Amino acid sequence: MSDAGSWNYRGVSVPVAYVVRSGLVEGAHFGSAVVVDAQGKVEWSIGDVSTAMFPRSSSKLMQGLAMVRNGLPLKDELLALACASHSGEDFHLAGVEDILNAANLDTSALQCPPDWPLDEVERDTLLAAGLGKTSSYMNCSGKHSAMLFTCVLNGWPTDSYLDPAHPLQVAIKAELETLAGEKITLTSTDGCGAPLFLLSVAGLARAIRNITISQDPIHQEVMAASRAFPEMVAGKGRLTT
Repeated sequence: MSDAGSWNYRGVSVPVAYVVRSGLVEGAHFGSAVVVDAQGKVEWSIGDVSTAMFPRSSSKLMQGLAMVRNGLPLKDELLALACASHSGEDFHLAGVEDILNAANLDTSALQCPPDWPLDEVERDTLLAAGLGKTSSYMNCSGKHSAMLFTCVLNGWPTDSYLDPAHPLQVAIKAELETLAGEKITLTSTDGCGAPLFLLSVAGLARAIRNITISQDPIHQEVMAASRAFPEMVAGKGRLTT
């Protein structure tokens, strides 16, 4: 176990929700939250929203924007899949195959780790058939296949596409910095193997606000695809869908 004293921890979270049963508070959830207005000004907040954190899957939309800005030609369902934390259903896997085929690649090029589908029915079907995890089932495989396609289109290496110094990841970092209005000071690694960029809570809110009201046709295209095909972003029966 790591020594907690060595962590870069900042005690800035506050209780944001309580678990109550028969009038008794059984537990509390701590965090920070912020609402910004149409001008990007903080309208309401709780906790220290200047706190730095790794937004993880909340970055996928911004990653998709950077890929489209660098030539990714995907449209509609496949563009939504490029921004997805998908369930690993058959139509998701077919979309991943379509993106890789367009890049003249196969699933062996994916560097996201093998995983089970998020969808319980799909997972149980695999288990019953005696089948195992694959990188295609991993919920980030749509993003990874789109990253690979973007690399092929630009003549960038595909074997190092997850390196933070790779041109694709440099472009993604720049997109996040522009949208959030702040510099990224630390890069880590997400569970899927992709670089993970540090933002403040308020910076993430500004980024989402900027995409939402943007007149940039690339922003509008990615937002429209994600809104039109939510089942590709998530899956059937998912809360986000």
